[in-house]
Amino acid sequence: MKRILVLTLIAACSLSLFARPQRREVIIDTICNAPLKQMLKVANRFCYQFQACPDSLFSWAYKGMEPPKVETEKTKESRDAIQLVYKDRKYDAKTKTGDVTLDIIVLGVRWWKDQHLGTKYVLSRPAKSQYPLTSHMTATYSGSILEGGNFIMRMEPISEDQTRIHYEFNITFGKVLSTFISDKTWHNAIEWRFETILENLIECAETGTVKDKWRGPKK
Repeated sequence: MKRILVLTLIAACSLSLFARPQRREVIIDTICNAPLKQMLKVANRFCYQFQACPDSLFSWAYKGMEPPKVETEKTKESRDAIQLVYKDRKYDAKTKTGDVTLDIIVLGVRWWKDQHLGTKYVLSRPAKSQYPLTSHMTATYSGSILEGGNFIMRMEPISEDQTRIHYEFNITFGKVLSTFISDKTWHNAIEWRFETILENLIECAETGTVKDKWRGPKK
């Protein structure tokens, strides 16, 4: 059965090899009702935990992204069609670089094992200006399944209690995996997660916590 599933997916991918973009992204401009100092603290916390201890993110930044409690049949358009399982972790605090070993699961099948996600974090500002501050975490992957990604949060104060935010989260899939990512798969399985991360970061900055609530792809 597993072999049939894999062959079916490969056949489906081959039909759309040149029709699917490799790079996908979420770009959002919004306002956080919290001081810049607090928003920056939350952005730094997210990047550090993403690099050094990604499992910690499930207690706040990834809330609402858990698999459904009731098991349903997985399809390529399911909210949990693609899952990452974190394994070994290495982090260098001096250079702010990290390396996480992970497995990639597609439709409940462990397709790729022991992939390496390397990351580097940089906080920057313009040469002749104090703002905006930019939190930028770049990611690279071993093998050809994924080519890279970026987390960017550009922040500048509007007032003592408000921060303007420009947010980007993008990922470049390898040529093979990109054929699996239709627009609907991207929307249902991945895009809403990047949107949820920003919602949770802002909620944490504004209230100091992230409440439990179910989130999923918006219709």
